[in-house]
Amino acid sequence: MSYGFHLSTAGAITGMRRLDTVANNLANSTTVGFKADMLALTARKPENLEHAGLHADTNASLDALGGGSLFHPSAIDLRQGSLRETKNPLDIAIHGDGFLMLETPKSKGARGAKPSNDVLLTRAGSLTRDPNGRLVTTATGAPLLDTNGKTITLDPTDANVRIDGNGRVFQGEDEVARLALVVPQNLDNLHKEGRDAMRLVGGKFKPAPDTTEIRAGALEESTVDAVATLAELVRVSRGIEFSTRLMQFQDQMTSRLVDTFGRFG
Repeated sequence: MSYGFHLSTAGAITGMRRLDTVANNLANSTTVGFKADMLALTARKPENLEHAGLHADTNASLDALGGGSLFHPSAIDLRQGSLRETKNPLDIAIHGDGFLMLETPKSKGARGAKPSNDVLLTRAGSLTRDPNGRLVTTATGAPLLDTNGKTITLDPTDANVRIDGNGRVFQGEDEVARLALVVPQNLDNLHKEGRDAMRLVGGKFKPAPDTTEIRAGALEESTVDAVATLAELVRVSRGIEFSTRLMQFQDQMTSRLVDTFGRFG
């Protein structure tokens, strides 16, 4: 394969991966509590330099061209999103570090398999009550957990529900439960689960710091800047187009080379 064709193909593949990430971010620019994905790229060394001079007959000029680019696994932008007031008593926003805990569905694994310790977390605070009176997320219907790891059940006939800054859930004057508010011990173990939840692999967490508070009647917006992301989408699309043109150019050059020297065969 032509080295130029190889580099052009690598650029197109990297661009498509970037396009997927940027497009997903843009699609969730209005999703409550969404955290943007970030894709890190690094320059790749030529194969000969990666393997410390494996090929003695290498061309120094080709080595100077580089080996394309590599992308790392997506990281999550965990910055605080802006807060939008809704005045809905069942809308809450976390101000500071921390996540709400969700009930983790019981997986039906293979017989004899050890149960998973993973837990589900979210910062999407748009809440409602399901037909059984449980406090759940509006988007997915996942039940929230209290500090004892139990689901929170409210009286469906009493609409007077409020949540204070410490996460205590009141119905009338009675405290029903307190929302579990936690932070992962290792942020590297957080992985996206759907649009607004994250899976904490291993389930190791600690209580959120005292400075974290719950803002009732508000929601945390997505961390995606729609305008900047749209501009990035255009840049990435143009980069892919440029890479595909280079691939076509390299293919045409190879065809001409074969046609020209084939006449002397």
